[in-house]
Amino acid sequence: MDREESPYRRGNRYDVMPIPMIVEHCHPVEAGAVRLIVESRALTNAILDETYAGLDMPHSAVSFDDHGASLHVVGADDGLEHIRFDCFEHEPHYHYIEHNTGSNVVVRIDEVAVGDPVEFTLRCVSERLPEMLENAGQPDLAAKVRIDIPKVHDALAVVTDLMARAR
Repeated sequence: MDREESPYRRGNRYDVMPIPMIVEHCHPVEAGAVRLIVESRALTNAILDETYAGLDMPHSAVSFDDHGASLHVVGADDGLEHIRFDCFEHEPHYHYIEHNTGSNVVVRIDEVAVGDPVEFTLRCVSERLPEMLENAGQPDLAAKVRIDIPKVHDALAVVTDLMARAR
């Protein structure tokens, strides 16, 4: 784990991909160039150990027992997840996922500064999704989302309800 120094990528870089979605827990919502997938997730040391078995990961010294709603931002054409918001009860955060390097940058959501993590997530998707996709290294997808932003906004009505239920 290295501290990312770019002014556009504040967070912790991990040279592994995030824990995969559990498809049975997911509810996809089409939003034009992206698919917004809501999942009710749990994060425990057992899940981390199983996912990253054999890798030297920093989680082993910390006790994880967290849960909450997650929102996965997936390219409709490539089916790849590019951004994930984990609105966990204790450690809410989001990921910029970099498939070309097999890594991801995790950024903690500061609830003191931004308020409720679910509301923050919905605001980011509504107001900043193209910029966040660019930051995730997806400028072409970001350009498509700018064109499709009305579809993203329409999808957010359904996503808002799903996120409330996934908590």
